[in-house]
Amino acid sequence: MSGPSLLMIPTHPGVQYHFTRVGLPTFFLGHWDQFRYWRPQEPNVVNVLPRFDEAQLDWGPAEFAALLDGRPVAGAPAGLQLPRWDIAWLMFNWQVKLFSDRPGKKLYRVAKVAELEEREWDALLSRDDFAVVSFYPNTVAWLREKKGVEVPYVPLGLDPAAYGPWTGERAQVLSIIHSYRERGWHHRQYLEAMQGLPHLHVDHLDGAQEKFSYEGLQRLLRESRLYLHDGEQEYTITLIEALMTGMPIVSFRIPGIERYVVEGVNGFVCDGAAQVRERCRLLLSDEALAAKMGAASRALAERDYAEASWRARWVELLGRFARG
Repeated sequence: MSGPSLLMIPTHPGVQYHFTRVGLPTFFLGHWDQFRYWRPQEPNVVNVLPRFDEAQLDWGPAEFAALLDGRPVAGAPAGLQLPRWDIAWLMFNWQVKLFSDRPGKKLYRVAKVAELEEREWDALLSRDDFAVVSFYPNTVAWLREKKGVEVPYVPLGLDPAAYGPWTGERAQVLSIIHSYRERGWHHRQYLEAMQGLPHLHVDHLDGAQEKFSYEGLQRLLRESRLYLHDGEQEYTITLIEALMTGMPIVSFRIPGIERYVVEGVNGFVCDGAAQVRERCRLLLSDEALAAKMGAASRALAERDYAEASWRARWVELLGRFARG
């Protein structure tokens, strides 16, 4: 696909994988092999670094600044030449700050409002070289109400053909959340709720746990009876993947979760460990109910998160920003 070329700094593996599926020429300021357990490399992605080095996992803002400035960095070849790019694609606040004084157009795909301080939001929104897009409705609403600015809302898009069909043959509760214990959320309640229930929690940042390939994760989503969701804001990528697979969902109560889990239709929204346990036991024992709710999840995902419309929206936004 032709269009503006993008420069991407390593960020959230799942987010960056799905974003590259927009199909535009994308230069990855790293080597995709560092995410070999997370998502496969798309053919439109070009590695800026010729190989993966373990030292790259420890890079922070200082190392990426040196790369952009042409200075030597441990773990990168000497004399590295950066490609020409049209738009830098940014997600984390440190990436926004890294590019703040650099020339060129930058797109900030913001998640949480708290990523930036209010004074930083004011400075960013006043600039013509930055475009802001969000994939959380709550963030879009905050920017509208507090800053009087309407930013595009583009939720995640997935290819329906890549997920499902759900079978639910494994009577187990599946959750996929990295660093769950460290991030907190409802982790203690999760441990309490899962006592005695068949469950599998996948965390690719847990060095002691078995690593699953992307195909392995898709298989787990298809075969597991239900998906247990938790998070700090609305949805995660794996929640949308579970919906697209056609899984029934049990979720802790999170602001905005009702957009994705409709109580009694495609799953349950729960308050506390006891209710989570009760709903999980119900779906583990009632395969017909799980199948009915899973079908509703799939229908919701096809309606709201189909990749074709998501891709077209991104191509239009990026093309307009590049031309403008």
